[in-house]
Amino acid sequence: MSKTAPTTDVHTITVQTETGQHEFEAKSGITLRQALRRHGHSPHNAVTNIANCGGRGHCGLCVVEIVKGAPPPTQALDSTLSGMGMGRLSCLVTIDHDMTVRL
Repeated sequence: MSKTAPTTDVHTITVQTETGQHEFEAKSGITLRQALRRHGHSPHNAVTNIANCGGRGHCGLCVVEIVKGAPPPTQALDSTLSGMGMGRLSCLVTIDHDMTVRL
């Protein structure tokens, strides 16, 4: 009988910003964008905070750099940006493990 590692419903998200490093816990299944915003770390700037698609993956304005723990892209726009080295769309990244993000 093989044992598998237990899954956890909560993951540690480390956020690197110009002002330092911050950590918070986020539940599995929510998007990185949702988790960041809930904990006061918006992936948007002053303009894109107003003019964005609301997390539907259409505008490309919630791009973040995932330094560690990036899951593979699952949608075309996110895959294209990632492949070009431009970051990931935080609204299309589902949290399922610990990760480190640079804003």
